[in-house]
Amino acid sequence: MVVRHWMGISLKADHTQNPKSHNLPQGRKGTAMLVKLKAFAPGGSPALLKAIAEADFDRAGIDTPLRLCHFMAQIFVESGGFRSVEENLRYSARRLTQVWPNRFPTLASAQPFANNPRALANKVYGGRMGNTGPNDGWLHRGRGPKMITGKDNYRLIGRLIGVDLVKDPDALLDPAIGIRAAIAFWTKNGCNKAADRNDIRAVTKIVNGCYNGLADRRAAFRKAVAIWGEDDISEIGAKGASTSNIGKASIAAGGLGTLGVVSQAAEIVPQMAYTLESGGSIADLIGIPLITLVLFVAVVGLVVYIFRDRLFIARHEGL
Repeated sequence: MVVRHWMGISLKADHTQNPKSHNLPQGRKGTAMLVKLKAFAPGGSPALLKAIAEADFDRAGIDTPLRLCHFMAQIFVESGGFRSVEENLRYSARRLTQVWPNRFPTLASAQPFANNPRALANKVYGGRMGNTGPNDGWLHRGRGPKMITGKDNYRLIGRLIGVDLVKDPDALLDPAIGIRAAIAFWTKNGCNKAADRNDIRAVTKIVNGCYNGLADRRAAFRKAVAIWGEDDISEIGAKGASTSNIGKASIAAGGLGTLGVVSQAAEIVPQMAYTLESGGSIADLIGIPLITLVLFVAVVGLVVYIFRDRLFIARHEGL
């Protein structure tokens, strides 16, 4: 067991359980890494790409191809293709009703905040995430390639990287500081564990807070695998195959057991509802694992088949 100290974080790395960390592909830092980053994000900001290329991922525990692919995919989407280090809060009224349907149920309620970034930030971020002052939502809006948001997160991440982000929020706009903050967030919140399971939904939930842009994250993950991956990295996480232990065990055994079907079917309805409620797009909804949808249809058909006689009798009872 090796204990590393990085950015104020104690990182434990057990290489007996993760032997690949000693056998990583070359070109993970410096010029070779920059070439790969340009292939991954050809429209990315040169300054941000350079900062990412110089980041010490191994020391932060992002020390396997699978972890690196998940990290790149998530930060790529969060930063709009490695192009932005500040949240764009200019929305039309109609778009506001889609992104925050609970806060803006009608066009009329959204109109005062349309194309009004400061007012919008204070509306949607005020009173939570440690934002208590009247202008805290705006002061602690999304910044950095990870889009660190909220005063509590600014304080915590700032402490981890040794920068007072509450006193100087714009420090996150510096690409070098921004990528350090992104890596600190990733490590502190246990994203490596979810990445090790190749569970892109779990990683997205940690990074994004919900599942916005899930289809884009899957696409970015597939592209990252093509650049940094190895032959034994499957696209289970990217394609959204079952992440349920019961479901995976059933499939691995060569069949779909009843528990596996029920487990997967039970996930899809709340998953679809949450995606839509969170302002997810149709693309995100379609991104819900296809196998889960098939299993859901199968279990509904099975229930109808089993109870068809009772349903028929109940329908005609009393005739």
